[in-house]
Amino acid sequence: MTYLSLIMAIRFLGLFIVMPLLAIFALNLNGASETTVGIALGAYALSQMFLQVIFGKMSDKYGRKHILAFGLLILALGSLVCAVSTDIYTLIFGRLLQGAGAIGGVVLAYLNDLATEETRGKIFARMGQFIALAFGISMIIGPTIGAKYGVNSLFDITAGLAVLAIVLLYLKVPNPPKIEHFQEKATIGEVIKNKELLKIYFSGFMQKGLMVVIFMVTPLIFVNELGWDKFELWKVYVPALVFGIVAMPFGAIMAEKKGKGKLVFILSAMFMVASVVAFLIHFYIAGVILFFFGFNLLEPVLQSFTGKVARIHEKATAMSLGNSIQYLGIFLGGMVAGIIKQYYGYSALFYLILAMGLAWIAVLLTMKEFKGFEVKTFEEFNDEMIEGFKNDDTVHDVFIKEEILIVKFLK
Repeated sequence: MTYLSLIMAIRFLGLFIVMPLLAIFALNLNGASETTVGIALGAYALSQMFLQVIFGKMSDKYGRKHILAFGLLILALGSLVCAVSTDIYTLIFGRLLQGAGAIGGVVLAYLNDLATEETRGKIFARMGQFIALAFGISMIIGPTIGAKYGVNSLFDITAGLAVLAIVLLYLKVPNPPKIEHFQEKATIGEVIKNKELLKIYFSGFMQKGLMVVIFMVTPLIFVNELGWDKFELWKVYVPALVFGIVAMPFGAIMAEKKGKGKLVFILSAMFMVASVVAFLIHFYIAGVILFFFGFNLLEPVLQSFTGKVARIHEKATAMSLGNSIQYLGIFLGGMVAGIIKQYYGYSALFYLILAMGLAWIAVLLTMKEFKGFEVKTFEEFNDEMIEGFKNDDTVHDVFIKEEILIVKFLK
């Protein structure tokens, strides 16, 4: 399961690595404007958003491993298209192709298949930590390698990382076990009736949308407005990485071990909103640091809490929908940031985000504290026993895994 989390992190490293310099690179391409640059930053998320559920269903039919490998190959191909692009529209096409390998939901479903009730929270927290670490590493590698060898080389690295992930997939990741549940697979309509899931989804939307905005404005402000050299951007990202590394275990421990998940969500939102305030008053380095801290505080627990709140027959749909909403945030974040920056300037953009951020915090204040489950297992059971658990209001979920009946009671 560690290798599956590593594959997810490698994929995200490939996508994140270009972000610190992508805005500057794209703005110098033929036909580029700040609006099309914003679209290029978030374009991969548009195809991710529409194809998440399709890839999930394909993985149910053809097997998780083969669909994961297919998605990674598409990521490699899209990265090579980006590497050779000389105009903004080819870059946008390459970014759309990168995102067409929409395997995020498949990986999450795969992890859920492999996890036990005792290890699920730890597994998803570890995956979040791996992704957050990949995010941090990309902040160092991207500006240094990209400034020296060109952003094109970063797309080549992404293609190579995708191939490496395929090798790890077939050599190190076990096949998923058989799981039987007693309800039809949930529809999207059923999932979005869960108000607590919607609050988690909104958090993912805001977190990922703000990520793209920060990645767009940071290099433009420091290079184009303040006159920094592209190579000097590491001076901004490295301190932010240090604070981000501190935030990862803090968020995971508070949410998973201390039962303070709601507090982690609220603190994360507050730090990211504070980063916008820092940008407004021209404390740019502080703004980047505050954002990274808030982002990495939430990342280790975001998917974990989706898996906890959703029941077993809802998990694949809930996680795919959650990923789609996050990718919608990425696409809209890039597009809206580009449009507002081009026509109204930085201040208008930051004030809009500030208003949305305050609304986000207000929503999170209504979030219920997740108290966990009491899990019981039965090696011997019958249909009458299962029906009894299904009709018990204190039972959150009941299913069979590896011929053992598992019942999750609400605390």
